[in-house]
Amino acid sequence: MKVGILKKIEAPYIIQEVAVKTSHRLLCLLILLGMLSWCYPARAAGGSPVAVLRSAHNIQEYQDQHLGVFDDAWQVVLHTLGAANISFEEISDGEVASGQPRIGGYKVIVIPELVDLPMSAVAALDQYQRAGGKIMITDAGGMPEDGAKKLEKIAGVIIFKQITTTEKRKLNWLNGQEKFVSEEFSIGVVIAAFSLSADSSILARWQDLSGTDLGPAMTRCGNCLFISWSQGMQGSISTNASLMAQALENLSPGVSQQAAVQISFAEYEGIRQELEYLLKRTDETIKTAKQADLAVPFKLIQERYDAAMKNVSLFDLAYHDRHFFEADQCLQQARQNFALAFALAMPVRPVEARCIWLDRGTIINTRNPAGMAALFDRLKSAGFNVVYFETNNAGFTMYPSLVGVQNPNIVGWDPLKCAIKEAHKRGMELHSWLWIFNVGNAKHNPIIGKPADYPGPVLSKYDFAWALQSASGSLMPPRQHEFWIDPALSVAKNYVKNLITEIVSQYSLDGIQLDYIRYPFNNRGAEMGFDWSGRMRFEKDTGLNLDVLSEDTRQVWQAWKIQQVSNFVHDVSTMIKQIKPGLRISAAVYAMPKRMRLNNIQQEWEVWVANGWVDTLNPMTYVTSASDLATQASYVRESTADQSLVYPGLLIRQLDSAGLIEQLDSARASGTLGTTLFAAAQLDDKKVNILKSGPYRRDPILTPQSEPLRASRILIDDFANMVNRYLHAPHHHILSDQASTNEVLYQIEQVQKSVHQLTNKASADELDALRHDVSNLHESVKNWLRLEAFIQRGYRAQYIVNYLAQVEAILSYASHRAKCNSSSSPSLTETPAVSNS
Repeated sequence: MKVGILKKIEAPYIIQEVAVKTSHRLLCLLILLGMLSWCYPARAAGGSPVAVLRSAHNIQEYQDQHLGVFDDAWQVVLHTLGAANISFEEISDGEVASGQPRIGGYKVIVIPELVDLPMSAVAALDQYQRAGGKIMITDAGGMPEDGAKKLEKIAGVIIFKQITTTEKRKLNWLNGQEKFVSEEFSIGVVIAAFSLSADSSILARWQDLSGTDLGPAMTRCGNCLFISWSQGMQGSISTNASLMAQALENLSPGVSQQAAVQISFAEYEGIRQELEYLLKRTDETIKTAKQADLAVPFKLIQERYDAAMKNVSLFDLAYHDRHFFEADQCLQQARQNFALAFALAMPVRPVEARCIWLDRGTIINTRNPAGMAALFDRLKSAGFNVVYFETNNAGFTMYPSLVGVQNPNIVGWDPLKCAIKEAHKRGMELHSWLWIFNVGNAKHNPIIGKPADYPGPVLSKYDFAWALQSASGSLMPPRQHEFWIDPALSVAKNYVKNLITEIVSQYSLDGIQLDYIRYPFNNRGAEMGFDWSGRMRFEKDTGLNLDVLSEDTRQVWQAWKIQQVSNFVHDVSTMIKQIKPGLRISAAVYAMPKRMRLNNIQQEWEVWVANGWVDTLNPMTYVTSASDLATQASYVRESTADQSLVYPGLLIRQLDSAGLIEQLDSARASGTLGTTLFAAAQLDDKKVNILKSGPYRRDPILTPQSEPLRASRILIDDFANMVNRYLHAPHHHILSDQASTNEVLYQIEQVQKSVHQLTNKASADELDALRHDVSNLHESVKNWLRLEAFIQRGYRAQYIVNYLAQVEAILSYASHRAKCNSSSSPSLTETPAVSNS
């Protein structure tokens, strides 16, 4: 047995932009408050009344059913408990099987992601609940085996199938005839369909958005409570945490207070120090906003701040009364209020890529052109200007195709064509987001009425010999649920090329995004690529044999696989540029360290960027803390040396609205010029509202990738106007000696003249020369504004100079693009990203 201890928060990141931003210490407070319930250790052994079963038997069955990576789901379950402020103890199958002497002291045992348990554990749990212990079961999205069936029967439940939702649902927790709580779930949630025993009661029901009842969601039978979805894979963490806390209270009133994570005096003192500093800084922060002349609602910002401070006072009272559960709730509310004030004060960037991945489920749920128009109205109102449209998924196309097989749920209309029309009507970019080597998905099969082992339409229609195989002959990689074509096979790659050619030729797209542009996870001992055609190609190319996989052979094989993927990126990039020059190419990639990435998935995006094969990287930086996001985004950006644009991906399912704002700001602070939210299905009203009232409250003029030279002009002109305005501000003008001011103004004038003299045919050398001048101006302005920091206007100074950092990054990308295009075209060709069609 081990105590559930969640990781301490890392040092907060440093804010590098925003006129009205809190200081480094203020952001430390925001993160500290936001992560409080995740970051303090659970009670020592014997201290918590709640146990969580991590069953080795269940994990094996979970993996055998290809439900995903269990450890990923497990981490989300632990984060959910942490977000609910519940301390816990982790127990094993053997400890449960030991019976009452070992588990009888717990008030509640949580059994997450259930698909099977040893019969000895089931018997012990039955004895435990008969003796008055409480059991909470959460489904895993698979079909239960014998042990799970027996335990679920004790809980009054018989699961007969799994359903994947095709529209949003609400979960309504009932309290008599009145709603107790209502939570929204996105499209694509996998839920169990089940029958109930006569002595079971329904705690919560599913409803569609019109209020039609869709059946039970949470039930209770005696001392057992059943939750019909996987909290590790479905629903947002904040929603699941709220429901988890209420379910625990339903089972064992008062247990949430007893299991609440305790706050030590030292930890409390640390929080109080930050609060005192926050109080001291508030007036100065609002003054900074006024000095920067930002159009922000100061009155509302102050109201949110005051509300947050009231929550903090209530936190003090709850802490001193040792009501840790209430203390955590007060801190969470304070965090939300601080985040809203923070969002309202964030500046709007004139040049920014506000991207979102538009997923298959959301596309299908639009149902028709009118539904698609309504969806784009919502995305536009939230402030997005780039949409990555999922054009194929699990091997099916999301448009009528002569090459592929159209998704059966959209036969009769063309969602891609409709989406392009609606995006361009609203001045938004529409990029085709494509699965490349992944051509089937076992999780998708039930949605379209296919058996679990259906490999998808590509392999079924063409040739199973295209499929990647493991050493055992399995078409699915270990612990994964996808089917892949072999990146080494020309005939398989030609299918993908033909699909891309069809899309690029027939649709007025603004870009193509390559996803699953890699091998599946196949590290040492779990290698993929043993299919006959693929291994014959390797053996022919290298003279080595895979019958005995020595370490030397394995290293050569890995390098050969890396080359197969990179060769394909080169071929596709060349092909797209020949068909439609100026079309932007992006790639959804992993941000893990290079050595690990090459070993696990054979994806070397550094080479793609260096050769100009892709314009943009969208790293899947799916982390829970803003500091981790900054670290990963900075790593990708530094690895590319700004030769590409980097728009880090945010997994919004695991973020509440406050966490979303923190990560957006962290991405900006890392120097990136945009972000990508995954995915539209999880874009709830709370997130929409905080975006459109905060950093997305006004539309940017354009994206960096659409017209980099024009974007640079806009930023330089804005910068020059801002400097001029602050120099002549009657009460808060920039303080400096006249000679330094004159020198800076001269440099600004020269840079502004140069950027306007360059044409769309500017050479790489001309762009490099301009970037060099901007870098020199950047250093001069930083030195010129040093006095601002001493008179408490350092944030305004940082806000000013960050404009130049953005220009440097855009010009670096533009110059590299011009160099890479020089072999076929001697100049940089700019094509407006949004077409008129």
